[in-house]
Amino acid sequence: MSNNNQSRMTREEVISMGFEPIPHFTITDSLIYDLGRNRHLSIGDIGMPNEMVFICEVNNENKNRIDEIIGLHNYDYDGYLTKERLQQFMVLKHNNEKQ
Repeated sequence: MSNNNQSRMTREEVISMGFEPIPHFTITDSLIYDLGRNRHLSIGDIGMPNEMVFICEVNNENKNRIDEIIGLHNYDYDGYLTKERLQQFMVLKHNNEKQ
C-alpha cells in the first residue's frame, strides 16, 4: 500500500472539496460529486480500510438506478485515498465542460 495512516482523508475534508451526502442510507455512508452528463464520483467508507471511489452513470429515466459503475480507487489495492488523488478524479468534471 502506497500511503500511510497520516494521509487519511476525513468526511469533512471531502465535503469541503464539493462532495455532497446522498439523500438515502448506504452502508458505506457515501458522498457524491456531480460530473455532469448523468455521471458522478461516489466515495464510500472515507478513511476506513474499505475506502473506495467509483465513477457512476445514472439511468436517464430513473435517477435512483445506476447503469454503469467503475472502481477508480480501492483501499485493498491503493491504500488510503489522498487529497491529491481525489483531485485528479475530480478533473473529469472539467474535462466534460465545453471550452
